[in-house]
Amino acid sequence: MIRRWCADKRIRRAAFVAGHLAVFTFFFVLVVMPICDFLADRDSRIVEQRMLLARLEAIAGQYANVQDMARRPDAQLQRGEFLIGPNEGVINADLQTRLKGLTEAAGARLRSAQNLPTKANDQIKYSGSRIDISGSPQSIQKAIFAIESAQPYLFITGAVIKPGLSTNRPGVVEEPVIQAQLDIIGPMQIEGRDQ
Repeated sequence: MIRRWCADKRIRRAAFVAGHLAVFTFFFVLVVMPICDFLADRDSRIVEQRMLLARLEAIAGQYANVQDMARRPDAQLQRGEFLIGPNEGVINADLQTRLKGLTEAAGARLRSAQNLPTKANDQIKYSGSRIDISGSPQSIQKAIFAIESAQPYLFITGAVIKPGLSTNRPGVVEEPVIQAQLDIIGPMQIEGRDQ
């Protein structure tokens, strides 16, 4: 049989091809495929690392914005966006004085003012007052506009508006009168304390 195998060229060629194919398959499975898997794994790690690097660079690129945001509370205090005073009593009294000036400048009359309880929302405390004012519809509208556009910022959180009493004197034409009760709050900062 070995002589026949040696004498027949086709069998030798087939054996040669089969042997080389077996060696190539063995080499491919044991050497080439692990190298390809290693390189693919390395490439996927490189892609992940690049994505992480891009995110970290984006975060580092926000450094100036973060520093700007960290300085904002100081800038807000300097711009007068908060009601500022040494304690809550002084802040409340200042708020009532400010509200009296705003309403009277608008042509309305301040009838009464009282403090509202201090409210807290997140890290900001709010001082508040309830005021009763009366006047013409235009003066009430101007007073509300003056309050909401004032700085430090003030917010009207509640309002009750009703017609005022008229004197009904014969022969006298009177402008209509409105009475308004407004609950007003503003963010406060006690001097010397961080928010």
